[in-house]
Amino acid sequence: MKTKIIIASHGRFAEGIMDSLKMIAGEQDHVEPLCAYIDRSVDYSAHIRQLVADHDYEKQALLVITDLLGGSVNNEFMRFTEDYPFYLVSGLNLSLLLELALYPDELKSDTIQKIVEHNSDYIVFCSGDTLHLQEENDF
Repeated sequence: MKTKIIIASHGRFAEGIMDSLKMIAGEQDHVEPLCAYIDRSVDYSAHIRQLVADHDYEKQALLVITDLLGGSVNNEFMRFTEDYPFYLVSGLNLSLLLELALYPDELKSDTIQKIVEHNSDYIVFCSGDTLHLQEENDF
């Protein structure tokens, strides 16, 4: 069974990247967005606790991907990493999300770590001479 993935962000970034994921890969029933801090009446700390507490870890692994390391969304999930057996990754981007969401099996810690490392190669400064130097070094 595929791992359930929650993409969590400040504002509506999670909905936007979810829309891009659907555009490229089609509907992904095991992925859901969490747009935090858009409604002042919601206690997001309680909501996040409920999300991780209510998940059935016996039936399915849970992976949470947040937008910003050290940001309030990531920090809220960090509070529960010792109490619940879910995976937490920060630095949400589309290439990372695509690779994790389209992984054919249940995601395990070592696989998630390899995918995160692989996707760090996709963050590249592509301006001016930098790209030319990178192309020369690829040969």
